[in-house]
Amino acid sequence: MTHTQQHRQIIEAIKHWLEEIVIGQQFCPFAQKPFIQDTITYHVNDSQDWGTIQTDFTGQLHFLNTHPHVETTLFILDWQALDFYDYLDGLTLLQQTLEKEGFEGVFQIASFHPDYQFDGEKASSPSHFTNRAPLPIYHILREDSLTQILDNMPNAHTIPEDNIIRAHELGTSYFAEVLTHALAKLPK
Repeated sequence: MTHTQQHRQIIEAIKHWLEEIVIGQQFCPFAQKPFIQDTITYHVNDSQDWGTIQTDFTGQLHFLNTHPHVETTLFILDWQALDFYDYLDGLTLLQQTLEKEGFEGVFQIASFHPDYQFDGEKASSPSHFTNRAPLPIYHILREDSLTQILDNMPNAHTIPEDNIIRAHELGTSYFAEVLTHALAKLPK
């Protein structure tokens, strides 16, 4: 299997997750429009070296900055074994990179990981699945787009609480099934 074919399979798995969970269950009211309009960049990074990941991430920040027609970037790590706490250290590193590159207030990072855990929530809570994805992802969002959407959304302040309620209604088995289908699409 070629590198390109592997990336296509990874992107298909991520799109399945987006369609079924993020958009399908309306966990992110901002996701449907760029998904339908195909203004999302899906960028797969194969490295397990944080210096290489940081350099590639910097390139994606600059790409997004110079391509205003692209709404958002999903920076996907093809690193299934990446520990959640190491992933969070990587998030800190990439946030510092974003700031160092002068993009604070321009972009922000949302985080997704197969073993995502919200601090203070029981390990068994279905709420963790709102941020669980088939692979580790650092989602680069345009702050002005978020502000515009939130300003026009009357119940924006209740999104996190609404998501927790919805996750509990769906239950862990729903999420596990969708993620199993998404993972089946990943290269072997």
